Amino acid sequence: MEVTAAMDFELTSELLDLQGRARRFTEEALIPREMDVEANGVLPKEVSRSIQRRAIADGLWPMNVPRSMGGLGSTVMEQVIAQEQAGRATNDLWGYVGGPYNALLRCNEAQRRKYLDPSIRGEVAVAAAYAITEPGAGSDTTNLETRAVRKGDRWVINGEKWFVTSGERAETVIVHAVTGPGEETLFLVDRGTPGMTIKRIPEFMTRTEDHHPEMLFKDCAVTADQILGEIGGANEVTRAWFREERLHIAARCLGAAQRLLEEAKQWVCARESFGRKLHEHQAIGWMLADSATELYAARLMTYKTAWEEDSGRRDLKELHAKASMVKLYASEMANRVADRVVQIFGGRGYCRDFTAERHFRHLRVDRIWEGTSEIMRSIIVNGFIKRDLDRLVS
Repeated sequence: MEVTAAMDFELTSELLDLQGRARRFTEEALIPREMDVEANGVLPKEVSRSIQRRAIADGLWPMNVPRSMGGLGSTVMEQVIAQEQAGRATNDLWGYVGGPYNALLRCNEAQRRKYLDPSIRGEVAVAAAYAITEPGAGSDTTNLETRAVRKGDRWVINGEKWFVTSGERAETVIVHAVTGPGEETLFLVDRGTPGMTIKRIPEFMTRTEDHHPEMLFKDCAVTADQILGEIGGANEVTRAWFREERLHIAARCLGAAQRLLEEAKQWVCARESFGRKLHEHQAIGWMLADSATELYAARLMTYKTAWEEDSGRRDLKELHAKASMVKLYASEMANRVADRVVQIFGGRGYCRDFTAERHFRHLRVDRIWEGTSEIMRSIIVNGFIKRDLDRLVS
């Protein structure tokens, strides 16, 4: 039987070059700073700016911004390749690779000059934070209580948002609010706007440059020119962000799992117990075998879904379900790998200056943010029932 080239899964020379650049950037610019962030949180401004400048020089920022807007116009596959390598770094240092929230692509010309362009040039550490989650609604945008009411030439926002990543240092906060029956709209609320305050900054398991504050909006007034996109267009923009970020999370989980297995391999090949190398003990060997197999499967899922989005072979609803499948499997996979590798390293795996311990803590949130594993399963079931099964699983 004749074999066609359609099944060629090899990366192109261009993608291999990008993969190498992203790997070197991660190894040279990000990983050496892991323990600095672990100990102190935010990096010194001059260090952060230096990393940003290198990311731009290496063609790793801003990848998700079209060339027409001054970005790199990278394909989804290119973004996934870069995110995978950045995911090797702990302490969320991967944030220096990629680009700003894709919601900012909906900026009008004036908004673009104020919010997007400085981020493209690397002039601001954090251009925007995204405020969706609420105390009673989680990330369920159908049950939001934050309201924005038009009063004259202004919109007055009242509500509370939780887990606003970077909300304490972002230039602006993108607030997802209800503006009418069945209508939700996004607003750009600048840092320092009267009525927007930080209620509390919770402490989390992770140690990163960013906090995740709880924010209050009390009679917080903005003008109509602070609407992002169209009135009533919030869900379309937010879904596009979820779809992109879920693929990016999956890609970063691949990189994290790869680094964990590389370090575990070195350890089990050098370490002996009861007269045998660690990997010769079946209990250890099988953990490595399972981890390698699951990483292989997750990588194929992630790459294929990125390729499908680039090729236009799926409609947006299919891609939404596929991205949920990828995020679910890759995040669960990476957590299983991290747990096994901590066990393989024994007491050292529980030590903070070992990669295994830090990845074990940091990867846990990937099963929660941008939609929990349970929400991913609900989306997948909905796609399973409503859509062509052959297309969903092929």
